[in-house]
Amino acid sequence: MIERILEPILRKKCEESKIVVLKGARRTGRLTLVSRIINLEDPTIGIIDCSNKKERKAMNEPEALRAFSRDKKVVIIRDAQLLENLQEFIDFAIELDSLENLLLICSFEPELHEDLWEALREQGLELNLFPLSYPESAKFHGLVQEDKMLEQRLIYGYYPEVVTNEDQAEKLVSEIIESSIFTQLGASERINKKENLIKLLRHLAFNIGKVISFNDLGKKCGLDNETVERYVKLFAKANLLVLISSYNNGHRYELKKSHVVYFLDNGIRNALIRAFQPLEFRNDAEELWKNFVISERFKANEYAGRKPEVFFWLTHTKQEVDYLEITNGEAFGAKMSWEDSKKIKIPASFSELYPQIKVTGINKKTFWTFLRK
Repeated sequence: MIERILEPILRKKCEESKIVVLKGARRTGRLTLVSRIINLEDPTIGIIDCSNKKERKAMNEPEALRAFSRDKKVVIIRDAQLLENLQEFIDFAIELDSLENLLLICSFEPELHEDLWEALREQGLELNLFPLSYPESAKFHGLVQEDKMLEQRLIYGYYPEVVTNEDQAEKLVSEIIESSIFTQLGASERINKKENLIKLLRHLAFNIGKVISFNDLGKKCGLDNETVERYVKLFAKANLLVLISSYNNGHRYELKKSHVVYFLDNGIRNALIRAFQPLEFRNDAEELWKNFVISERFKANEYAGRKPEVFFWLTHTKQEVDYLEITNGEAFGAKMSWEDSKKIKIPASFSELYPQIKVTGINKKTFWTFLRK
């Protein structure tokens, strides 16, 4: 079994706190991770699966949920964001001395009181699980072998079952689209235009790393610009997309109030546009590489507990820095290239405007250092 970076963190949080929230898209291995620290066969461990409509309907009765929990040491609620009376049950669980842990497994933020969210986040009790990361897979397969598999990862991504069943990768990643995108949001989220939504996601997939216009996307997808923006931000919150804003200080030619989008998993992006050809037959290798590196950096920051501000920089004359990261006033940047023989040019205009920000070229030989920075 591939060891997850989050395992010791989740174990420690469950030892320290009664309530822990584990967020992650479906099929990222959430329950598998939980099973590494909790014996799910123990009769004192109760699991409620809210993706099952009958089970969810039964447990939406407050007394049924309470009765279920009274003889349990641990209660695990899968897809907890779908449970209507979740906050009421949490209030009950806090007072139930016999209950040692309440673990909420979610693919989207459940509706909880703001003061509870504030307390959970302040104590680091909201954890995010992603598809496998490069370091996790490299530890399992060995660094040399993982480097050989880079092209495969750029095409099929890092969902656990895809990595462990490489001969079925295309079939599996296509199946994951439905389960990870359309069935994982909160019960109150209005996702009622599935056909329009899939159009939107495909347009985003074709335009990873390019400046997007919510208004233009809406016209192409039959949605108004406010709905487009809401959907994009929803899927960023659900850890399927990374939404990055433009960096500017009011200098001439700098883009302002602009955004680019990347996917948290290359395989999901490629499945949306049905593009699984080898890199030698594609014209989007550079975009795939940027998506891969930025998504891996995103995972690394989350697992390390870092919360940097993240930007891209672009001018109207097409001078560009792919990625900027700022933490406590300290900043660094990166420009990326899949071809390690290609010299990466840092825009002179950026260096003149921001001499304090060092920009590094990231290719296949240097990205491991970038992930560990």
